[in-house]
Order: sequence, then structure tokens, then C-alpha cells
Amino acid sequence: MERYVVHKGVHCQVFEQGWRVKTWKAEATGQHEFMAWKRRVYVPLGDWDDPAVRATEIDQSDTELEKEREAERRRRSAEKSAARAKRTCRHKVKSSQFSSLLTCTYRENMTDFDRMRRDWHSMLRKLQRVIPGFRAVYAFEPQDRGAWHVHACIDRLPPWLWVKERVGGLEWREVRVRSWDYVRRLWRSIVGADNGNIDLDGHRRTRHGLPGKYRAAESLAKLAGYVSKYLTKDYENGIAGRNRWGSTQGLDVAKPVTFDMPEMPLCELVGLAFEVPEGHRIVSHRVGQFGKFWVMYTEPGEPLERPSEALAG
Repeated sequence: MERYVVHKGVHCQVFEQGWRVKTWKAEATGQHEFMAWKRRVYVPLGDWDDPAVRATEIDQSDTELEKEREAERRRRSAEKSAARAKRTCRHKVKSSQFSSLLTCTYRENMTDFDRMRRDWHSMLRKLQRVIPGFRAVYAFEPQDRGAWHVHACIDRLPPWLWVKERVGGLEWREVRVRSWDYVRRLWRSIVGADNGNIDLDGHRRTRHGLPGKYRAAESLAKLAGYVSKYLTKDYENGIAGRNRWGSTQGLDVAKPVTFDMPEMPLCELVGLAFEVPEGHRIVSHRVGQFGKFWVMYTEPGEPLERPSEALAG
């Protein structure tokens, strides 16, 4: 089916010609991402200098059509911005070898996003004082009831921490405390006693101190996807001008490499442009509609329990 559009003020016909391939690698952690999509080419319907080829501009200010177009432009811009943020968040997690997931919640139905950010930044400052070099990539999410909470990818905490506390209410001494309990105390010192709780790698304590359900991250790639997905989840109902994610300083991320490939069947492109390095497993891969898009993520390790299906054909 032929397609015609106005591209940069010129009437053009759109062709799909060849492939654009993007690869990204985190050398420190061995995380690899490969993707390819059909490359679009815009061919003018005549000579560029021919006035007949130029699109006639009609002032449609304040018309319903222009309002609809402006709303569509804003929607597309927001989607692209969210996709960039999600990709950056995912790459930071994959590059940093994080191995734990910390979740901080409120007992009350706390729906103030600005307060959520203030409380979490206070928590970060406290953690960085107790644990030098503490790093995190985090994302904020509203629960079904409307209360905010935060998911944070972090380095695995040591079982015990040495912290300064008053002993007998008189003098400060260094005491040995369980890291899980101390992190919960830090969070409650900010949000109020019995007003908050934490979940670390699926360990959740009840009011009686009993261990709850345990849920470990299957892989670094899946941990990255779990946190970054909240950037676009329910994005249309997000808060304008507010970042739904962030990270501590000093997390370096490699830049992707992009190149073009000539026209060929998808199965040939996969054989030429993609690889599963030795000792790696396929974490995720899929083919877009009509075979116009391909993506594959790999990482070091043994195959997961439910490996992705291989590309048929």
C-alpha cells in the first residue's frame, strides 16, 4: 500500500528500505541489547526546488483540526520522553550490577507526590551516611488506593551494619544491628512510627516480626525491566513536570551504537547482525508486527526456567 506524507514541508512518498540496527553493551556486567527496525525513506514527489512539490501552508489557528493535531503532537512527545527515560533507567540498572530491590511504602493513604519525593530524598541522605558509596536507581509508583511508594534497585546490603546509637540514653557507641531492621527504622524515622514499612528482595515482616513471602529477582535484566516499567505505566495520568524516577550520582552508562543494513529478510538480518555471546542466556526477545521490528536482550548465566521461544522460520 502506497503511503504519502508531508515531510519537512514537502510532499513525499514513504518507502521502507533496509534496516536500522542498534546495539548496546554494558562491559562491566555483560548485559547486551540488540534491536532492529525497518528504515523509512522519504522520497519527494518531484524536484526539491519545484514549488509544486512544496506543501501549501494554511493558517488553521484556533480550529478544531489544529487543536487535535497539537494534542497528538503533545502525546507523541510525551511518549518519546517516557521511552527515553525508561531506556536510561534500564541501562543504569544493567550497568551498575545492582542485585537487590528495596520498596518503601506508607501505611497511611499518602497521595502527595511531592512529599513522597522529599521523604525518599531524606532516606537517601540517611542511607549514604550509614553506607558510604550507597547507590540506587529508583522509580515512584501509585498503588491502586492512590498511595505512593518507591522501588529502588540497590547493591546488596551486608547482613549487619555498625552504627552509632545512644546506649542507655547517655552516650553514643557503635553497635551492631541487622541491616534490614535498621533500614526500616530509618524509613520510619522519616514517615512516622508504624506509618511505613520496607520490602527488601521480597522479605516482608509482619507486625509480629515473622518473615513473609520471599521473591528474588530472576536476573539483572529482569530487575532493570521491573523498575523501569513504572516510568510508562499509567503515563497518561502522570503528573506534568514531575520526574517519576531518578538515580544517585556517578552511575556511568555506555552509549548505544547505531548502523544501517541493506534490505534483506529478517531471518538473514538476525544471522548477520545479532549474536548470543558464549556463556550468555536470552532474557527476552520478540518480533514486532509483520516482522518489521526485532529486539533481543542477553546476559551472562544459565538459561532461565522459561526460556524465550526461538524465532520461527
